[in-house]
Amino acid sequence: MNCSRDLIEAYMDEELDPGLRAAVEEHLANCPACSEEHSRFREQKASIRSIAPYYTAPAPLQQSVREALRRAVASESAAMRRNTPWRWLAIAASILLAISVSWNVRRAQPRTAENDLVAQNILSDHIRSLIGTHLLDVPSSDRHTVKPWFNGKLDFSPQVKDFAAQGFPLIGGRIEYLTDRNVAALVYHRRQHVINLFTWPSSAPPVNEGSFSRNGYNLLHWTDASMTYWAASDIPMAELQQFRDLYEK
Repeated sequence: MNCSRDLIEAYMDEELDPGLRAAVEEHLANCPACSEEHSRFREQKASIRSIAPYYTAPAPLQQSVREALRRAVASESAAMRRNTPWRWLAIAASILLAISVSWNVRRAQPRTAENDLVAQNILSDHIRSLIGTHLLDVPSSDRHTVKPWFNGKLDFSPQVKDFAAQGFPLIGGRIEYLTDRNVAALVYHRRQHVINLFTWPSSAPPVNEGSFSRNGYNLLHWTDASMTYWAASDIPMAELQQFRDLYEK
């Protein structure tokens, strides 16, 4: 079989039939590139799982939901036996109302949910870069070395800046895979701390979109011109905002 990122993801999610699953396992055992990608996916899932909140419903709430469902099923069965037209109209109206409310809520909050998911992926990549060996693909403090390195590796040219005089020296860059595409990760230092600045093209209007804090790490998100930016670090939020302000000048 040929290399396929989609098949690796489906294999990890246990979505393949036994025959195809066996073929993927054999391919992973003989293809170093796919085996490395598989290991990376596993690390990313583990990192996200470790930081993503998970809540279990209390036992009384679970029991109440089950009882409500039983009553609803019994009520619908009785309605079917009576075969009363107005009852079916009421049920249809209720379903339409529920769909309408759900649709409006989803339209009101899609950006927030999307940003939360991206923030989790950004934080996962940031942490993995600190504990692994993939912090830098091009180690250099010279932006005229870092910027050309991305040529031909990305379908865009990231804006590379150096703020050594302001206490945020550039130390290099690398390529990451986020939001279903390759993105640039520019790496800076703040004293002994690392700042990962992820950037890729965006069609959103220029705006400071928000800040996130997770387990001692801070993230800032903004868009500027035709690019979106995510900065991640464990430095105080005020210093991360100072870094953003420098980059936006």
